[in-house]
Amino acid sequence: MRSTVRYVTTPALVLVLTTAGVIAPVTSLPTPEAVAVPPELDRVRLTGIDPAARRDPSALAEPAGHAEAEKADDTGEAGDAGQAPPGGTTSTDDADEPDDTDDHTAPGRLAALSPRTETLTFLVAGATWDAGTAEQVREVALRVREHGTWGAWQDVGFDDADEVGGRAGTEPFVSTGADAVQARVRTVSGRPPSGLRVDVVDPGRAAADATAGVVPGPAATADAATGYEIRPATVSRSAWGADESLSSPWPEVSGDLEAMYVHHTAGTNSYSRGQSAAIVRGIYAYHTRSRDWPDIGYQFLVDRFGTVFQGRTGAVYDNPVGAQAGGFNTGTIGVSAMGSYDTARPSSALITGITRVLAWKAYQYRVNPWGTATLTDRGVAGDTSRTSPGQQVRVPRILGHRHTNNTACPGTYLNQRLNDIRRAVDSRIDSAVARYGKPTMRRAPVVHAPTRLQAPVQWSAKQRYSWDRVPGANRYQILARTARYSSDMPTKPYWYTVRTVTGTSAVLDTEPGRSAWYAVRALDGKHHRGEMRTLVRTSRETIPAQWEIGSGWRKVTDPGYHAGYAYRTARDGARIKVGGVRQASQVRVVAPTGPGYGRVRVIHAGSSVGVIDLSGASSDHTVFTVHLASRRSGGVALETIGSGEVRVSGIALVRDF
Repeated sequence: MRSTVRYVTTPALVLVLTTAGVIAPVTSLPTPEAVAVPPELDRVRLTGIDPAARRDPSALAEPAGHAEAEKADDTGEAGDAGQAPPGGTTSTDDADEPDDTDDHTAPGRLAALSPRTETLTFLVAGATWDAGTAEQVREVALRVREHGTWGAWQDVGFDDADEVGGRAGTEPFVSTGADAVQARVRTVSGRPPSGLRVDVVDPGRAAADATAGVVPGPAATADAATGYEIRPATVSRSAWGADESLSSPWPEVSGDLEAMYVHHTAGTNSYSRGQSAAIVRGIYAYHTRSRDWPDIGYQFLVDRFGTVFQGRTGAVYDNPVGAQAGGFNTGTIGVSAMGSYDTARPSSALITGITRVLAWKAYQYRVNPWGTATLTDRGVAGDTSRTSPGQQVRVPRILGHRHTNNTACPGTYLNQRLNDIRRAVDSRIDSAVARYGKPTMRRAPVVHAPTRLQAPVQWSAKQRYSWDRVPGANRYQILARTARYSSDMPTKPYWYTVRTVTGTSAVLDTEPGRSAWYAVRALDGKHHRGEMRTLVRTSRETIPAQWEIGSGWRKVTDPGYHAGYAYRTARDGARIKVGGVRQASQVRVVAPTGPGYGRVRVIHAGSSVGVIDLSGASSDHTVFTVHLASRRSGGVALETIGSGEVRVSGIALVRDF
């Protein structure tokens, strides 16, 4: 491993160069073999406005593309964006006219301006800053030096930390081989956001870049259509040289496909065909090393020559949740056009490549390209989405990034082509249906019914769930949606993969106080996924560490009790509370019973919802059920009535799903 650090100090920035990686051996073959290529990064840290840079008359020049884009809008040069779409044939949802307009926010005050700074030669750049900063960024512009000549300023769209633990930042800025950069940032306050820097990425060179191979789509078969019949030829991650050590496991997947986003990057549109694979590697390194994401943000990328590249791991065979649209990443995918389409018109090859990806996914998931979907903003307050967290918005099934987020992406000229893309996608789907029929997934496994110890409460930490074998399947994938008792359950499109097994059963471990919806689906030898089938909807009981135990209770142990212990009191009005309960439909209490035992009132959200009488037949652990008809969220409390002895061993909260 090599490691180099370089420092350049000016009044406005510090430049730090970090280089790390292991060069994989290249086998001598007639055709170059694709290998993982480690990237190199330069980091330009911005701390304010450089005085000398500010004196440059071009320092505050308008970014390239703005005047031309406004002229195109004013003259109505918008392709078919204003035409009403025809009715779709692949879905029953409404075919409302897509609204692809945009309202750009006005720039703020100049907060940071770097001098023109030499760096290592790079193909990808981008600005990042600390997530959650108090400063509201309004504009980020970059200009770079390519082949000895400085280009114009270019606006670079930005978004928030779409991944947990990630950094806020811009779209990747593509170059043909720049060796210097200048950055300009405006904020509402005129102060730079904390941690502001520009990263430039040299993705390295590989002999296979010039001949990066594509994996062809599958041949048609006599079997029922699977949705993969029109999958476009795709450059795999290994073929474009992904260094998988940069990524980390990412188990989150979308169970449904509601909408498909069209993106662009930024920067040049003049890269060569032989540079495309390296540019994808550069974007991958920018997303993982600069923005601290677990993987590249887009599911797919398309270059100006129409070549389709696989983005996020698993995107060819599944719907991994990406970072394509802050607040709307679940239930959607993102296809990114490589280049800036605020400054250039997309090539016909690029449009064809995007169309092929979207048509494949729309055919596979029966998405009407002219239809609309209702998405829920799952972001956080202050992010770049145009809506507030929890707010729902109705959007076209095929849409530009700017439709739901404050960004110019996918650029004026590509945005103007969205209706052309919808029309072409619709045509390809019609052709696929006529030739192969409507796609069907491999059938779901037949699941064995859970026992009384497994649902609706899983009374022990681990339980084995099972199902029948599916013909043609060689593996089974377990998926889950889980939440603590005090958190809302995830939305229907959201799942995460638990594990993959070869047999027809799995032991699942649910944490105390969590509710889980477990599902299973079959996989075949080609990684194709079948339909999901619910294994169980269950809730794990809470434990005393999650209770608020009032005065008068003491712990007593007995091997016959549930979990081997109980909390005992003979005081009137003594309480045990579980706070912040969400979406509960039942309270289940485990308690010893016998003659002379007392009673307990169950209180939910401040109201009495039932009384439990423990004076029945003697038992070490009787389960009592109290239904919560109101379905309101709020704390659950057990309150003793009178001075009869009460012992409580367990409290479980059955959740609404």
